[in-house]
Amino acid sequence: MNQILVLRLGEPVSWVIVDASGARLGPVSTGAVADAAPLAAERRVIALVPGTDVTLAEPELPARGARLAQVAPFALEEQLAGDVEDFHFAVGKQSEDGRARVLAVPRERMTGWLASLEAAGLAPEAMYCETLCLPENPGKTVVVLEGGQLTVQPPAGLPFALSVEPLTEAFALAGLEGEDRHVQLYVAQQDWEGSRNMIEALREVTGSLDLQLLPDGSLPLFAAGALARPPLSLMCGPFAPRSGLGAQWRRWRLPAALAAGLVALLAGTSVYELVKLRDEERRLDAAIEQTFRVAMPDVQTMEDPRQQMSQRLGAGAAADPSGLLGRLDALSQAFVAIGGVQIRSLGWRDRMLDLRIFAPTGETLSELARAVGQRGLSFDVQSTVPREGGVDGLVSIRPAGAT
Repeated sequence: MNQILVLRLGEPVSWVIVDASGARLGPVSTGAVADAAPLAAERRVIALVPGTDVTLAEPELPARGARLAQVAPFALEEQLAGDVEDFHFAVGKQSEDGRARVLAVPRERMTGWLASLEAAGLAPEAMYCETLCLPENPGKTVVVLEGGQLTVQPPAGLPFALSVEPLTEAFALAGLEGEDRHVQLYVAQQDWEGSRNMIEALREVTGSLDLQLLPDGSLPLFAAGALARPPLSLMCGPFAPRSGLGAQWRRWRLPAALAAGLVALLAGTSVYELVKLRDEERRLDAAIEQTFRVAMPDVQTMEDPRQQMSQRLGAGAAADPSGLLGRLDALSQAFVAIGGVQIRSLGWRDRMLDLRIFAPTGETLSELARAVGQRGLSFDVQSTVPREGGVDGLVSIRPAGAT
């Protein structure tokens, strides 16, 4: 996965997609956590949390190795607004002088962040304090101004976040004033208009001030810092990222839900088609039975209609070798010889061919009877009805001598 979704938790949540070096690959977007979830498919996810919610220190710890996590909370006890038991701690590597970077965040706040991400189907691999994601600039104090808040990285020392009004007082508390102070100031576009005069005043009381506007806010800057030098992650201990099937399931939960929906749709369609086919089968069975009853009224039991009707037709063919096809052939020759005759309907029962025909005149029917008789068939006119332009006749054709 060469693309990373970087989420900045706040109100509202903002996010951006970057590559492995931290370079932007898309625009900065804002909304609810769930709005960013579709972008997490096949991408790594990193979360950034506000620096004002995290206590940062580098105390000298008397213990080493596995005992660091046990003693670190008590080294920050005086800096925390609450009981040590109510905080979650992340402890970095210990240096040779015994110092180690320690992050502390209220356990309830940590739980809330992760719960909101999990509810949206997001499983971050790391959670960084945005204060630790400032770019480094040796010899200068790096400052980000956004939303009236200062995030400060001194040339030497720990970064910190300030939210103080008025802004000039925040500049003073951050230690930005003085001829020996050289400042690299990043200002979010929305803060520039209201803070321009105070920033220009700061220029007068510092050794130097380099200004850079952030048209899309500070998230791209923090994202680049997080990828260039990954800081200490808050996701450790009881909040460590899940591995194995649990993590994979969260990542693929949305695709799996879509696949399950597709399977359900296909299954529903198959069931619907099966019901339609069964209805069609019942309809055909009813039509077959009706045809059987009409064609073979003397047969009481219908067991295998196809075989029973074949047997009946076979018996009829034995008694009448010419059969239906032979009779129709003889009749067609007679029609061609006479001309002007049209067949209205045709029926076949008990070796008898019943026709309803239209002829130009009654004499035409007589000529047709003679022509058919010459071919060994009996042509009986059952009835005639005068019509405009001719006459309708109901005739029966059977082998000569048959009754």
